[in-house]
Amino acid sequence: MYDVIIIGGGPGGYPCAVRCAQYGLKACLIEEKELGGICLNKGCIPTKSLFAISEELGKSRYGSIKKETSLAAGWEGVLKEIKTDVILRLRTGVSFLLKQNGIDFVQGHGKIAGKNSVQVGDRTIEGKNIVVATGGTPCTPAICRTDKRTLSSDDLWDTESLPESIAIVGGGVIGCEFASILNRFGVKITLYEMADTLLPGKDADIVSTLKNSMAKAGIQVFTGKKIESIDEIKEKKIIVAVGRMPNLSAAGDIGLETENGRLKTGASMRTNIENIYAVGDVNGKYPYAYIATKEGEVAAANIAGRENAAMDYEDIPETIFAKPEIGLCGMTEKQAKDSGRSVKTGKFPFAALGKAYAEKHTEGFVKVVADSGTEEILGIHIIGKGATELVAFSTLAIKNRLKIESLEKMLFCHPTYAEGIMEAAEDVNKKSIHLPPVKK
Repeated sequence: MYDVIIIGGGPGGYPCAVRCAQYGLKACLIEEKELGGICLNKGCIPTKSLFAISEELGKSRYGSIKKETSLAAGWEGVLKEIKTDVILRLRTGVSFLLKQNGIDFVQGHGKIAGKNSVQVGDRTIEGKNIVVATGGTPCTPAICRTDKRTLSSDDLWDTESLPESIAIVGGGVIGCEFASILNRFGVKITLYEMADTLLPGKDADIVSTLKNSMAKAGIQVFTGKKIESIDEIKEKKIIVAVGRMPNLSAAGDIGLETENGRLKTGASMRTNIENIYAVGDVNGKYPYAYIATKEGEVAAANIAGRENAAMDYEDIPETIFAKPEIGLCGMTEKQAKDSGRSVKTGKFPFAALGKAYAEKHTEGFVKVVADSGTEEILGIHIIGKGATELVAFSTLAIKNRLKIESLEKMLFCHPTYAEGIMEAAEDVNKKSIHLPPVKK
């Protein structure tokens, strides 16, 4: 009997297995498809490869350099390289980690058969604990299911060529990323979002800048638009990006409690059955790979009895690989005000940043939201080159309840994009060196 059986080899499952092994537990990992899950094989990793390729091979930002490549024409080669030189290498790395940690790997569909057993085909595997980490599947509205043009974000990786036009239904993170990327590949993009704004709930200034950038790039954006009939959409293909739903195929029928189509868990990642845990998309909390990983680590700690571990869902950072990049953490200005706080903000444009100007990435800004009384940093919101990396610093500052004074005392290397955070923090009290004084 194993100490723990993990069903699902994605960013929640395999880190959980490795952490269990590090705690001295005998672990078995079951995966029906490829190791690494959707994140490695069809989501986070290949999408960021596409993002990097589109950025590298697109039109030069420098007037003295003439460079423009037809990316759409090379689509087949792009996919081949991503699948073989990126995905396969990383998947092989995950397999290596499992072997080095003494984790048994079983290929097949795992389904919970009892409190201490999982069925994989004709085989029954027994374990003291079970972790469900089966992820999610794309949501496809009924209106889109009968149209042969419809693709999910997972299906894109099986297309042999790019069409001349694509409609993207859903203006959230996935929709905005694919809109930016495929636009740079030369595809005519139309983006539809049912809510009144792109990226609902995100900082209004960030959203406005992104929408303006999309317009300049030729992306047509319709917000507050509910598709009543699929015939309204005239584009050659339709990518549906309205989210994912938990994959409960492994849950079995042993009485695991569900809520709104997801496995219900507490902060310990335990389900209603004491020795069964659920991590990642299957518990429906947050659809982010890095949260799934942390949840897997929390489950492992509790299984090993090393600590009374619990997930902390405060101050979750977010990254959006659109053009421009976006990195977000903490409260928006509106959220802070709605919570009853008195706030003040600082803002610094990339156009006044030496590094951004040197690299001709001048679109974007950093915005710092602080409490007016205590000057505690409540949120840092960044749009522009490097935002997806800088957000880690933002998270560190917000998580540790730093105040504006703390950032003012720091030294920021020059020239760097990080200086934008320094300048925005100083602008909270109108002390930014590189912004003109506010006229009274």
